[in-house]
Amino acid sequence: MKRIVSVWLPAWPIARLQRASPRAVPEDKPFALVASGAHGLLISATNLCAAQAGVAVGARLTDARAAVPSLICRAAEPREDDIALLRLARWAGRYGPNRNTDGSAGLWIDITGVAHLYGGEENLLDDLSQRLAGFGVPSHAGLADTFGGAYALARFGISDASTWALAAAGTGRAVFSSFPVESLRLDAKSVLLLKRLGLRCIGQLYDIPRDSLARRFRSKDMAGEVLTRLDQALGLAQEPRVPLAEPPVLSVRRVFAEPLISSDAIETLAADLCEELCAVLAEKGRGARA
Repeated sequence: MKRIVSVWLPAWPIARLQRASPRAVPEDKPFALVASGAHGLLISATNLCAAQAGVAVGARLTDARAAVPSLICRAAEPREDDIALLRLARWAGRYGPNRNTDGSAGLWIDITGVAHLYGGEENLLDDLSQRLAGFGVPSHAGLADTFGGAYALARFGISDASTWALAAAGTGRAVFSSFPVESLRLDAKSVLLLKRLGLRCIGQLYDIPRDSLARRFRSKDMAGEVLTRLDQALGLAQEPRVPLAEPPVLSVRRVFAEPLISSDAIETLAADLCEELCAVLAEKGRGARA
């Protein structure tokens, strides 16, 4: 049975900026990142001080500054955030070879057959959470049989006393029954319609006949999306995930019939091989430092 970890980084742009420029984000003053939106500049991320002052992600900058005049702002850097997130996903290969980013603030890892190397799933999640905390990156991690289930756990199943949650193998249906319908990764219109129908928890969808549920929606596409997400979370439908491709290994080598016996010959050979490797790097537009 598959076992998938979903990692959500709720403060990723702020954490990434703090790691890149430690003095850029004040701890005792409200601070926000802003990005261009359809109706002007919008708040895209906040530090804890700004959040406590009532500055909300998605709010217009003019409204946020009117409410919190002392708000310090800086332009968001989504490209740098994405590059750093990709690097983090590559690092997460220590927990499983199949992994990738998930949106702009998350990643997933297939840990099937790996947990015993850490002494069990709980120890693996502890190790992952502690290492991310050591990097200065707040995280929530969920582990379940499916990506949809792990996603829901990471975002809606974390208690105040922990940074991770686990659904034991085969228990997803029972664990997810009390989760809100938002955890099914639905768009806002579908969530709103479900709530208007009185369906607020995933478990309320279990026993409703499929045809009856589909008839309650305005379109077949919307109904199909709800049922697909539900089946994916419960493992009744496949949800293939594309893992990161491993970067190519660039190397050069020289083979000799007899062993080299002098340090001068080895040093000369190393210099020649470095020149060959530099030529390969230059051809591919890549660089390195030695």
